[in-house]
Amino acid sequence: MNERINILLVDDSPLVLASFQRYFATTSDLNVVATASNGAEALSELEKHHIDIVLADIHMPTMDGPTLLDQINQLPRKPIFLAITAFDSDRTMLRILKAGGAGYVLKSERPHTLIDAVRAAMDGGMVVSPQAMTRLVKYLNDDRPPQPTNPVAEALKLQTLTEMEGRILVLLCDGLSNAEIAQTLGYAESTVKKRVSSIMDQFGATSRLNLVVKILGGM
Repeated sequence: MNERINILLVDDSPLVLASFQRYFATTSDLNVVATASNGAEALSELEKHHIDIVLADIHMPTMDGPTLLDQINQLPRKPIFLAITAFDSDRTMLRILKAGGAGYVLKSERPHTLIDAVRAAMDGGMVVSPQAMTRLVKYLNDDRPPQPTNPVAEALKLQTLTEMEGRILVLLCDGLSNAEIAQTLGYAESTVKKRVSSIMDQFGATSRLNLVVKILGGM
């Protein structure tokens, strides 16, 4: 990456904030420009700084993570939102993803995993801790009647996607980033990024992960 990614860390634990700042300080492309102890403080920091991505805890006093995401969705320029939590809850995970959050990551992940999660989210990738992703797919499949066909194939029938966009959608639902899709299909990454935006518009999705949730959930 040529430009540094500006991060806002939001957590009511000073220890967590200090730990995450140390993690990102080991990189050359991730820059923590501000911290906040709750959602209300985070909104104030967003007015002061150019923020690319917000890493926010779920459970905080004054204003929690999901409420912060709702407020961010009202901003004219919305930074990417990545939830970080110590308490893995299906209900909260689904709320975050359906509201357009870019991912849901456990604080117990190793530092390099958290670092990669931020980079992947900025690249448009889907970021969900493995154990949470397993439950997410199972939850969505169990929450609707058995389907005789692939949900991605069914979704494709409802949209006017080109053949290229259809191939990209399949890989996107497998969790590949723009760069990985471009490498797999032999396209330029800029082309993939443009096609992904087109697909999201057609499905009315607020993020790549929100798009996958819509498809797996039978729209």
